[in-house]
Amino acid sequence: MPRIDLSKLDVVSLPTKVYDRYGHLAFIIPATGITNVPLSEIPKTLQQALIATEDAGFYQNHGFSLRGYARAALHDLFHLNTGQGASTITQQLAKIVYLKDNHSIKYKLEELLFALQISNKFTKNQILDMYFNHVFFGNNATGIAQAAYNYFDLKPSTMERMTLPQAALLAGLPQAPSYYDPIVNPQIAIARRNEVLQRMETQKYITYSQMVTAQAAPLELHAPPASTSSGVPVAYDYYRDYIDQELSQLPISASQLTQGGLQIYTSLNPKLQDATYQGVNNPSNYPTPLSTATEKIEGAAVFVNPHTGGIQALVGGTQNQYTFRGFDYATSTQRSPGSAMKPLIAYGPAIATGNWNAGSALNDGIHNQLSFGTYTVSDWENHPTFRGYVSLRWALAESWNAPAVWLLQQIGIQQGINFAQNAGIDLSNPANQNLTIALGNIVPGISPLQLADAYAAFDNNGTRIPAHAIDRIVASDGTVLYQFQATPITVMSPSTASQMVALLRNNVTNGIVAGASVPGHEVAGKTGSVAYTNTSHTDSDLWVAAFTPNIVGAVWEGYPVTTLANSLPQWSSSYPPKMFANIISNGLPPTGATFNVSPATGSDFPAQIP
Repeated sequence: MPRIDLSKLDVVSLPTKVYDRYGHLAFIIPATGITNVPLSEIPKTLQQALIATEDAGFYQNHGFSLRGYARAALHDLFHLNTGQGASTITQQLAKIVYLKDNHSIKYKLEELLFALQISNKFTKNQILDMYFNHVFFGNNATGIAQAAYNYFDLKPSTMERMTLPQAALLAGLPQAPSYYDPIVNPQIAIARRNEVLQRMETQKYITYSQMVTAQAAPLELHAPPASTSSGVPVAYDYYRDYIDQELSQLPISASQLTQGGLQIYTSLNPKLQDATYQGVNNPSNYPTPLSTATEKIEGAAVFVNPHTGGIQALVGGTQNQYTFRGFDYATSTQRSPGSAMKPLIAYGPAIATGNWNAGSALNDGIHNQLSFGTYTVSDWENHPTFRGYVSLRWALAESWNAPAVWLLQQIGIQQGINFAQNAGIDLSNPANQNLTIALGNIVPGISPLQLADAYAAFDNNGTRIPAHAIDRIVASDGTVLYQFQATPITVMSPSTASQMVALLRNNVTNGIVAGASVPGHEVAGKTGSVAYTNTSHTDSDLWVAAFTPNIVGAVWEGYPVTTLANSLPQWSSSYPPKMFANIISNGLPPTGATFNVSPATGSDFPAQIP
């Protein structure tokens, strides 16, 4: 029978070292440690919420539940696996402190034996105390002290102010901290909190009236004052936060994250990251706000290596609005990408069919306007056509709207959706089954990281390597805990990719993306702007997705919450390309590689029309 080492219940946290793409130390994440909070200072409602949720028979059982084991055994029998985890609070404590996160039969036996020893050695209150101070609550919060502070700005000395809805929210997190994360998934977190409240009412810890009132309450999150982590340069704040976010999705146990001492090897490019930080925080890279503006314009940028998927630079907002592990516009925002979507939903899929090329005739309407049933689309500016037609090359270079919508109608909406989904953009919502998606009107919207990840397929012979920051994680004893394994996704053929690179390159050399050009570098890309309303003459979002042969970037500018007063001046679409060019100029060597594709030259008007 394995014997437990009681000293392991006193966790010692070590600093974690983060390395850049060259293997050089980039920064150190300080040891978090654990602030032990005595059970007597943990709100009674929180204790009751946890017991009602995780182990209703906690005070009656002997560290394990026969009913729980029977349920797990039946599940494993019918599903032919050993996927059912710990059931009692004592078993979960044993798993957190002593066991690696796997589901072998030996693992489950050890879990039971350790739980029995813990139950024999400690009182129920001691076990509950240790659980609260060891369990992982997500968002880098191990232990109730960190969790109460990170989510509600409550310190141990003020924890008695915790409300019933807050207690229920915390009690629901340990089962799946990332999935129930109230910052990333607020609606899912509310549903989980309300489930906990219902269990508390069933167990008679609260009345029905208390349950109904608490279930109607908002999340009540109160982030602590903005601060950065000691030892992490401010230019790396958002990148470091994204590492935390990615860590929570990897198969690394909560105890390993808590104990620290890890060596995390990333794709971080220090010079490019510094240039991105400077670019996002440079006021000249943003349009002059409207006189009605009451907030500051936000911006975000991310750069990905298209051949590895490695995120080389990431800044999720301006530094004066940065909050430690707060909202990140580079990875978490969901906005319409405007015309930056056209290559992914219309032009790329059309080229892929083999029926279209740079010189193909696209219908633009006699007066730059087309109707499709009740939907009418117009170009953003009047321009000449040849009997109502323009070439595909010119339509993309000048971002005419009508030809893009017509082209999507010709190839079929589902064809466009399939292409974009292979590029990593989720368009499964039924609301996307309409022609307006050709102009970027997609639900729920995308982030700069998703846009850069999607455009990477153009820059990598049609293959997408999912974007990631972490390449490898090594434990303090040298054990490799995680190694990124590339899973290439074919989005298009190499031929389609090279044709699209030529067309997107033409956008920069002869089109409206000219502001993204960088001396010494070949650049391709597409801008996007989204009108606030059809009559406002202002924009809500400005975008560019652009790339050189070895780096793909996406830049977004806009307001946190767009209103008519807080919207962007019309005709400001040149600013994201300007930021992109500024970052590339300062973040990459003075000369770069070439695309090695034939230029997409030709007339603005087709040689012949259907």
